[in-house]
Formats: sequence, structure tokens, C-alpha cells
Amino acid sequence: MTKKNKIIVVILIAGAFIAVLNQTTMNPAIPRVMHDLHIDAPTAQWLSSGFTLVNAIVIATSAFLMDKFSTRKLFIGSFVLFFVGSVLGGWGPNFPVLLVGRFLQAVTSGLMLPMAMTVLMIVFPKEKRGTAMGLYSLVIMFAPAIGPSISGILTDSIGWRAMFLIMAVASLFVIVFAFFELDNFGETKNVTLDVPSVAMSSAGLFALLYGFSKIGSTGTLIEAGVLIVVGAIILAFFARRQLKMETPFLQLRVLADKQFATGAIILMLVQASLAAAAIMLPLYLQNVRGMSATVSGIAMMPGAILGAFSGLFAGKIFDKIGARKLSIAGVILIALGSIGMACYSMTTLVITVIVFYSLRSMGLMMANTPLNSWSVANLPNDKLNHGNAVTSTLRQVSSTMCVGLMVSVMNLVASRNTTDPIAGQLDGVHWTFYLSLVIAAIALVMVLVKIKNVDVEPKTIPEFDMSFALNAKPYTVSDSDTIARVIEIFTANRTSGIPVINKAREMVGFISDGDVIRFLENNDAHLLSDEGVSIDILDSESFTTKASALMGMNVMAVANENPLTITHEMNLTQITKFFNQHKLNKVAVVEGKRLIGTISRVDLMQYLMTKLN
Repeated sequence: MTKKNKIIVVILIAGAFIAVLNQTTMNPAIPRVMHDLHIDAPTAQWLSSGFTLVNAIVIATSAFLMDKFSTRKLFIGSFVLFFVGSVLGGWGPNFPVLLVGRFLQAVTSGLMLPMAMTVLMIVFPKEKRGTAMGLYSLVIMFAPAIGPSISGILTDSIGWRAMFLIMAVASLFVIVFAFFELDNFGETKNVTLDVPSVAMSSAGLFALLYGFSKIGSTGTLIEAGVLIVVGAIILAFFARRQLKMETPFLQLRVLADKQFATGAIILMLVQASLAAAAIMLPLYLQNVRGMSATVSGIAMMPGAILGAFSGLFAGKIFDKIGARKLSIAGVILIALGSIGMACYSMTTLVITVIVFYSLRSMGLMMANTPLNSWSVANLPNDKLNHGNAVTSTLRQVSSTMCVGLMVSVMNLVASRNTTDPIAGQLDGVHWTFYLSLVIAAIALVMVLVKIKNVDVEPKTIPEFDMSFALNAKPYTVSDSDTIARVIEIFTANRTSGIPVINKAREMVGFISDGDVIRFLENNDAHLLSDEGVSIDILDSESFTTKASALMGMNVMAVANENPLTITHEMNLTQITKFFNQHKLNKVAVVEGKRLIGTISRVDLMQYLMTKLN
């Protein structure tokens, strides 16, 4: 990588870090903002839920914006908005000005993550894209974990406005460096955006959120009901428009798949159950217990860190134990955390507060990975990006609406106790977590009823003798052979896959004709961010150049170094399930690390025909 590209990577990582850090810095400061600006909790929660809502709308339009505008213009323009928003937040004399500043920051956050991932994938060569994603993931995990702690310390030592001013200075440095160093990547396209869809979705969601936030305010229950109904009607027209359009703003047709729809609903419930915790915890610790913003920020950090590692853990073991066990465990952790938080009192130890909040955070991340994978399992590949976009949008919406609802419930309950305001607020906190527990319980029931048979142990078929289906003398290549040798074996023997072995006949890889063809084909990369944003990276290398380079390459440069294998002890049901789950035509059979043969689908069919006859 050139020095220029390294500088570009630093700029992108810095931009992504600021954008993600900014998402979590506001929560510990909300109680102090309420005091300084003389606003109630339902109003103050807009700083968090309103941010999330704007962020969701911008994420949905980010693919269009990245196609329409050059990288430099979009990056610098978004951070100019961020700078203006940060200045407004740091100076804002009243809540409306502060909220506008927060919304401008949300625009940049919604654009920055998909843009950073896109450009990183272009800047890094193909063999280094794993490093790029590692940097991206590090930013995504680390920034939210330290955000609340930084916010709490700044709020207590300097004041909450300092956060905005520091963000403004940081964004100014990013703008200057980007102006001089950032290049354009990719090509702009003549694309159009369905403006009515954006307007309808935005208006409908804002009406719903505003309605939910009004429930807890005195004398506004009728107004809240009207807003919720109006928002629901607008969103119904939005959905109707999407179903009629050939290329909709949001592809709602994927909800016709029952498994996807079920998974999306459970994910919404899981997100909704956890959503208010990040708001309620600072309110409980600061307004009810009288603790500092620093304490509330630090109390949230372990949950963020453990949640991130729980997500990684769930991803690694998902293939081994399936969606059911992981999602059940995740939802149970959320429920346990809710029970514990509903029992918070005026004397609860801070370490107890941290434990129960961490349980909820871990449960969310542990459930998200398997539920996401399970929900899209039946969708065809060309619909996956639409499915993820719909799921991401619905989760953001459920999170936003639940924050508004729970804060309103807290405010409504607290307002009934006019003799002891502190006790009233504690009662309100308890009721929000009772509601969270109810939502988690509904999610748990749905998981238990709907997600079935993903981890059922296969029955043993003792009469199966693998030796009848095993090819004990398969074609193999050495890990020192070239691709030219591989192609020679493919064409001479009409085989489609070959194990790669070392001198000790230990299996070190597997190469298929598909691996070779994928190297030669047009490798336009199609990526999908966590927010459901579809990203395309064009491959400009010619076929002749690729073919010339390919023939002399070592086999391990193309082979899969961690191939799927089966062991000689597996029974017929286990093997057929393995083939079906992983969509394989041929698989290597190993004893320890040593290759003892291969089994193909054809071998299995021949074995079955022999047994039946």
C-alpha cells in the first residue's frame, strides 16, 4: 500500500471513529441537559431516539448518495454538516437548537460507516481486505464502548457542551486533511431517488415517535393518540407504494417469506426490549441516586465491551450449535437483566447495576447474530441485501419508538407521586423495565415456538459403512503444486474438486473448479454493511492478465485453507445433513488431520441405490 493510501485509510478510520463515538456520547449527559435546559425526560429522549431515527433514514439513502456524489464531496460535505451540528450543540441556547445540531450529526453518522467500508475495500488490495474489515470492526466495537465514559467525565469536569465543541474541533481536522489528501473512488452514476418514499417514511416515523414521546406529558394524551394514528396511516401508504413500485425505496416484498418475517419481528422485540436501557440507566443513577455522569458513563462501558465480544463469540459458534440455542440464551440474558434492573433500589450497589446492564447487552448481541442468519436463510442471494435493509430499518424503528414509549411511561408513573419526586422517578424506572421484561418474554416465546430443529441431533444409523461410499484414492495435489497442475487434473479426469495435502499426507486445503473460475471472473465486490447498505466495488483487471498470473501461482494462493471436512466416524444422516447445510458436491474425509478419502453426492446416491436394491 502506498503512503498516500495509508493517509487515506487514517482519514477514513478517524472519520468512522468520530461518527460511531458520537452515537453513544449523549446518553450519560441527558440528565444534566434536562436540568440545564429545563426540559422533561420525554423531550430530552429526542436527543437519542431522534438521532437514531435520522440515522436510519440517512442509512437507507446512503447507497443512492454514494452513487450520486463523488467520494470527496460526500465525505467533506457530510463532515461540514457534522461540524455545524457540533457547533450548534456546543452553543445552542435552547433545546430546539441543540436538537437540530444533533440531527445534523446523525446525517454524518448515517453516511460515514457505509462510505468508510466502501473506500477501505477499494484502497486495500484483495488479499488485504480482511485487514480492512478488521480495522472497520475495531472502530465499530471500540468507539461505542468508550463513548459513555468520555461523555460522563467531560460532563462532570467541564460540562456537556464540551463534548460538542471537542467533536467540532475533531471534525475540523478531518475536513482539512480530507480536503488535501482524500481522493475520489469509484464512479458517480446517474441515479434517481424516490423522493415521495423518503418523505412519507420520514413523516410517518417522526409522527409516530413524536406521538409516543407525548404519552407521558400532562394533558397531551389525545394529541399523542392522533399523532400515532396519523403516523401509522402515512406508513401504511408508504408500504403500499413500495409494494407497487418496480424498484422500491425499501423492498418490503421480502416480508412475504414467513421465516424472514418471523425473524424480523423477533429482532424488533429484542431491540425494543434493550433500547431504553441506555437512556434509563443514566436517569436512574443521576436523577434518582444522585450519582455523577462519570459514574453512569463508566457503568455502561463493561456492557458495551462484553456485548461486542458476545457478538463475536456468537458468530464463531453459530455453525456448531445453530440459531435456536444461541437466540434462546440471548433472550434469556435480556430477560434476566430486565428482572435485575426492575429491582434497582436506592441502595443497589453500582457493581450490581453494571452486572445486570451487561447481561442485557450481552444478550442482545448473542441473539442478534443467529436471528439475523436464521431469518434470511430462505431468501435467494439476490434478495439478501433487501432483507438486511428491511431488518435493519425495522430494528432502528423499534428501538426509536420503544425509547419514546418507555421514557413516556416513566414520566407518567413518576408524575403521579407528587409528595416524593425521587420515589416517583424510581417507580417510573421500575415500570420501564417491567415493560422491557414483557417484551423480552414475548420474544422468548416466539423463539421457543418458531425457531425449531436447527440444532436437533441426528439419529444414528449404525448399519452405514462409509467404506462403501468412500473414494479412498482421490485425486490430490501437493501444497507445492501450481494452478497449472490443478487445471491439468481437472480437465484430464473431469473432477471438480481436489484436496491439497502436504508431504505427511495431511490435508492443508481444498481447491475446486469454482475457486479457479472465481479468480478469473469479473470480481466486482458486493458487500453488505451491518445497516443493510449495499456496496459495489468494481474490478478493473483484464481476463488475460488474470489468466497469465493464475497459471504460475501456487495452489494455496487460490485454495481454501480452512475447508469443510467430515470424519470417518460420522453416520449417514450426519453426512447428508452436512452436504445439505453447506451446499457441497464433494467433501474430504479425514482422520485427525490425515486425508483418508473423499465422498461426493454421486457416491452417496450410488450407496443409497445399492442399499435400496
